[in-house]
Amino acid sequence: METKSPCNPCAASTIEHDASAGMSYCSVCGEVCEENTIVAEVTFGEAASGAAVVQGSFVRAGQTRANMTGPGRFGSGQESREMTLYNSRRRIQRLTTALGLSEHYIDTAQRYFQLALTQNLTRGRRAIYVSAACLYIVCRIEKSSQMLIDFSDILQVSVFKLGMTFARLVGALNLRLPIVDPSLYISRFASMLEFGDKTQTVCMDAIRLVQRMDRDWIRTGRRPSGICGAALLISARLHNFRRTQREIMQVVKIADATLRRRLEEFRMTPSGNLSVADFRSLWLEQAVDPPAFTNNRKKARKAHEQQQRDAPQSALQRVAQTGSHLPPEEECSLARPDL
Repeated sequence: METKSPCNPCAASTIEHDASAGMSYCSVCGEVCEENTIVAEVTFGEAASGAAVVQGSFVRAGQTRANMTGPGRFGSGQESREMTLYNSRRRIQRLTTALGLSEHYIDTAQRYFQLALTQNLTRGRRAIYVSAACLYIVCRIEKSSQMLIDFSDILQVSVFKLGMTFARLVGALNLRLPIVDPSLYISRFASMLEFGDKTQTVCMDAIRLVQRMDRDWIRTGRRPSGICGAALLISARLHNFRRTQREIMQVVKIADATLRRRLEEFRMTPSGNLSVADFRSLWLEQAVDPPAFTNNRKKARKAHEQQQRDAPQSALQRVAQTGSHLPPEEECSLARPDL
């Protein structure tokens, strides 16, 4: 069959199509204009037993090439890669459904998984860990209220294993993720604590507490869940809600020691000594030193005082403390320093 389509090399207008080979070529110069054409025609062949069989391969939507399987052929790595991508998308879809995320998160996370697969970051790691890490990367970029421990609860796996996979992906892909803002989780945790119609008011005071902690260097280098727990506990008591530390710990998923440490650090700041009315109306511009710096200075001061107490006393100090006389040899050494 011939068509009037010009050939690029020789500008001839006679192009022949070979449907059986799936290619088009110029009858003048022999240039192949098109090859490996996928056709929708159904053709039949005859097997060795004489039975009629359908020839060709089925190509799924989104698949880049046909599956090269059959008599005398073997499955290629391309087919395995496409199956891996297909399974990863199914895992990401299940995670997004459980977390209540939109379709946009699925597409973006799938692209990160393709990058990880291209750089062989999936080898030696469970595919579900890599899929969850890719979806968490998208959550961090979009600044949503999902935390890594939420993925751990859904998958029933260790949060530290997910964290290791996430850190490996971020480093290998050279990503620059925004720092987690604890204010993103305040509304989510407050709704779980059942403050009723005062939820918004409690959230506003808790966000102000988070901003104050950020000003006083309490938030830097700390996990956001501990900051949110301390801010919500203080804000709840500002509004006369009796929420115990155990209730806060169960909601934000932190330990008792972490919550008490954040509360103690805020108590040592000037803002922690303000009244309720002063805290809501005043904003102290002065910032205190970071808690780690203050604790190290206290430890150094205690060590210096202990060293002074353990140091041997001189002869004059012993006389001043006990009121006794010096031995003769010490009196001579005091009278003549050269001895």
